[in-house]
Amino acid sequence: MPAYEELESEIIENGLCTYCGACIASCPLNHLCWMDGRPRRPEQKAACKDCEVCYRTCYMTGFKREEIEERIFGRGIKEEVIGIYRHVLQARVNDERILEKAQDGGIVTAILTYALDEKIIEGAVVTDKDGWMPKPSVARSSDDFIGAAGTKYGISPNLMKIRTAVIDHALDRICIVGTPCHVQSVRHLQQINFELHPAITLVIGLFCRGNFEYENICKTMEEEGVKITEIEKIDVSDHHFNVYARDKISFPITETKKWVPKHCLVCDDYTNELADISVGSDGSEDGWSTVIVRTEIGEEIFSGLENSGYINIKPIDDFDYIKEVSVRKGTKAAEGRRA
Repeated sequence: MPAYEELESEIIENGLCTYCGACIASCPLNHLCWMDGRPRRPEQKAACKDCEVCYRTCYMTGFKREEIEERIFGRGIKEEVIGIYRHVLQARVNDERILEKAQDGGIVTAILTYALDEKIIEGAVVTDKDGWMPKPSVARSSDDFIGAAGTKYGISPNLMKIRTAVIDHALDRICIVGTPCHVQSVRHLQQINFELHPAITLVIGLFCRGNFEYENICKTMEEEGVKITEIEKIDVSDHHFNVYARDKISFPITETKKWVPKHCLVCDDYTNELADISVGSDGSEDGWSTVIVRTEIGEEIFSGLENSGYINIKPIDDFDYIKEVSVRKGTKAAEGRRA
């Protein structure tokens, strides 16, 4: 019977762990925690001997993509490059308070706010930050959503907060916001009937070219004479990693390879293909968000948001570019798996 020891040796120590946090949320006795930048069991526990929950809830041990796609989507337009979808467009929220904090068009915050107002969800598991260090958080109000807005760079074990949201905060309907590794893990939890999965009502996926290790970002900034606390904004555009502090500092994306975690090098999902709604920026004009509506609930929520007048939408600027980036990531992932 595989248990934590096997999870640690096969997945965590073997460089396959994506640090999504699902194993921590799954532990029925709270023996696992986030420590030293990874999931750990601080002490060996007798109860773990006959328990395989954390091993089975890790999507790296038994991810069944075809079965998951069939369950989530049923039928839909199949675009091999970006997955199954219903609509692709660009959108921008009208609320200046959101736009002030948003990375692009503020659409993730707008979706969360609308879904909360309509009582579709009671809260969301999101990535917040401590300074610029990403951290998982349970957001339960529009102010919480706005406070957590904007892109963060670095690993955040968001799914460890599922148990916090459902058990500690007694939320029956939650949204999960995350990168492709978070979303794939969520879909695996739903597929294996994880005990808390009925509370997961909506899944918003973020486009992801690949994450960066926070410690390496800090080190590079220090070498440039910039303290992490002086940074006002970080973004990726035009093949550059841009940091806005006293002055704008840009690095070619090719120079950031040393910051990329090992698990990102073999990930081929750029547009977050298993989300209900995927959101990014590539393909849209500045200040707008690219939105891929994928599922029935995603369409229902986004249509309601659009009809409320809370956002503006228009056709996507450059769909081909999104496909191009997706193909490029897939190619790199294939090379990474062969290496």
